[in-house]
Amino acid sequence: MSRAEDPTPFPTGWPQARYRATRRAMKALRLADHLLRRGLAYTPADATNELIRTAAEQTGHHQPSETTCSLVRAVLGLLLSPTESDASGRVIRMVVTVDDRPTA
Repeated sequence: MSRAEDPTPFPTGWPQARYRATRRAMKALRLADHLLRRGLAYTPADATNELIRTAAEQTGHHQPSETTCSLVRAVLGLLLSPTESDASGRVIRMVVTVDDRPTA
C-alpha cells in the first residue's frame, strides 16, 4: 500500500511517539499480510529479516528497522497461533480465540 492509498490521516494532537508507533504497527500488519498472502512465511521462524525487507521492497515500503521486523514476527505469531497443519507442515486451519472461546 502506497502513501496515496493510506486511509485518512491521523487525528491532530497526538504525541509524536504515538504517531510513530501507530505507523510502525500498520506497516508491520501490511508486511505480515503480504508474507501470508504470497506464501512466503507461515510462522515467525520463517520470517527472517532478509525476507521481511524483501517483502517491504516488493510492496513499496521503506526498508524496515529491526524493531519493525520483530513486530512483523509478533504479528505472524499472533495471527497463526494455534493452528493445525498437515504432514508437510502447511497450515490447514487456524483457530482464533475470542473471549477464551475458539471460533472454529
